[in-house]
Amino acid sequence: MLVLPAGLPEGWEAIERRHRRWCEGNGLRPLWTTPDVDPVESAYLTTFPSLERCRSKRAATGSALLRRIALFHTVASFYRVQCWDEGDSWQIDARTAHPRAHWHDQFLQRLCHPRWGVGAQVAHRYCFCAEPEAPYQWGHTCSFYFGEGHGYGAAGGDPIFLRVHASPEGRDYDRQIETLYRAGAPAGWMARAFPQHAIQHYRAEQLP
Repeated sequence: MLVLPAGLPEGWEAIERRHRRWCEGNGLRPLWTTPDVDPVESAYLTTFPSLERCRSKRAATGSALLRRIALFHTVASFYRVQCWDEGDSWQIDARTAHPRAHWHDQFLQRLCHPRWGVGAQVAHRYCFCAEPEAPYQWGHTCSFYFGEGHGYGAAGGDPIFLRVHASPEGRDYDRQIETLYRAGAPAGWMARAFPQHAIQHYRAEQLP
């Protein structure tokens, strides 16, 4: 997937053509518009059928997450999300700028929904920030492991592991806020993703 920030002088078509020329110039074969399986890919599938079945399952899980990508910014307060394939699970690393990991329960509820989410279940939960008497410090991490249920885990899908980090407050957010503003992030979402004092600090730093 390619995401283009706002304000680029080139459009998608020009970038795709340039990347295609780069691939061809370096002895690589662009396959993203090829309608059939390449002979090399076909030979690989025949040689490693079990490995490819595992990859196919991971691809299905990744596709399900990608098609629900809007959940990460509509029902959560994450200002940065990273996701990668660990080989046996999908790892999601999210960061929030709030002193407690607000809204991750709402996010989990949507993600686990059998119709609107991916239909997974939280098999293991390591989180104490929602308990009223629980001690709390910055740097707290809540972890959630999605296991069996509706096609996950032993039932046929790959598990998902989510970590939500509560990052330190203050001017540490300036660089992140600058990056998001330059990418065209909506002001309403920025106000929800970051504490008011972080936005004010960033704006004060911009004054001459």
